[in-house]
Amino acid sequence: MPPSLRTRLRPLLVLAATGLFLPFLPAAPARAQTPSAAPGLEQQVLFKAAQDPGYACFRIPAVVRTTDGTLLAFAEGRVLNCGDAADIDIVLKRSTDGGRTWGPLHVVSEGAGDTHGNPAPVVDRDTGRIWLAETYNTGRTDGAGCRVPCDRTPHLQYSDDDGETWSAPRDLSPEILPADWNSWYATGPVHGVQLTHGRYAGRLVLGVNTETWDGTRVTANHAALVVSDDHGGHWRIGATDTWPVAADGTFRQKPSELTLAERADGSVLVSGREQDGTDLGHRTQAVSRDGGTSFTGPFRALPDLYTPQVQGSMLRLGDRLLLACPGDPDRRRTMMIRSSYDGGRTWDGVDRGTVVTTDWSGYSDLVRVGSTTVGLLYEGGAVDARDEIRFARFTEDWLALRRA
Repeated sequence: MPPSLRTRLRPLLVLAATGLFLPFLPAAPARAQTPSAAPGLEQQVLFKAAQDPGYACFRIPAVVRTTDGTLLAFAEGRVLNCGDAADIDIVLKRSTDGGRTWGPLHVVSEGAGDTHGNPAPVVDRDTGRIWLAETYNTGRTDGAGCRVPCDRTPHLQYSDDDGETWSAPRDLSPEILPADWNSWYATGPVHGVQLTHGRYAGRLVLGVNTETWDGTRVTANHAALVVSDDHGGHWRIGATDTWPVAADGTFRQKPSELTLAERADGSVLVSGREQDGTDLGHRTQAVSRDGGTSFTGPFRALPDLYTPQVQGSMLRLGDRLLLACPGDPDRRRTMMIRSSYDGGRTWDGVDRGTVVTTDWSGYSDLVRVGSTTVGLLYEGGAVDARDEIRFARFTEDWLALRRA
């Protein structure tokens, strides 16, 4: 595609070199194509190459609700192909009516040949500022992954006008990238949380996962939280769980792509993707009782909560915790909402989960839309989980009832 056409199709980038804010042009909201849905569930296609020209593929959804009630849906807009390490932009669509209609696509961070991805937004309810953590690496022109060791670095942007405009990205490496986290580094990708209880109320918390490279191979995986106590002005590394990788490449667990929820007692539940270890086929989980400063113990696998190797998302809905992820243990399909009523100690099995779709499905993020309404932004497709990114709306009444 000619560069001039790509420019026309990507309105109003933030000028990172100058730090200027540029306004987005207003446009009439449009309802996207709607896939079939069960009674009580509304769904529509939000990002898809065929309806958003200039991109070959969209992946890695994340969504938050601002203090003004606007929904901000982020994704990776992959320009050349669906590979993880090519020319990738972070893109955004906004909804001011609870996800019923959405405005046009805008670019928040342009890769310009490199990879700008792993969106991890968090809303500061005290200031109204929306923070967006993200990770960069040198781009490729083929569909292959980032060469190990991967030159991944964390960055941060913010918006003070409900997602209309965004600051220039700021490199967070001096604050949350120690020297030995020198290979893979990933922010989120999923929304972060602001704590509301006790002495840590107001703290912003995001999840990251990283790897250590010794010059010849990856020797350790780190699942960690990063926190800010000054409304996003400064960040530091908090709770960290490190798992060594043996010389033969084997390891017990490799928790990654962390999703967080503040429990009713103020503790933080952290749920992770289990990647390539000996505890495959289900989620792995840890808890912090000091606002994300430390974990009470290492991540542990939940044998009854099985999923494929995939990112998932959590949301607290009153006394109920929701987890969105595919329910097939081997393949990315059958997006499902499962519930916990005891702070994540136990979860509904697949027999009690509520099915969103039986299609292929992958990454997701959950958002509170209203007092009883929940939104789910997720990858789905009839042929491939990467076909499109959909937005689903449902109420708690639509979910399966609690087992007696």
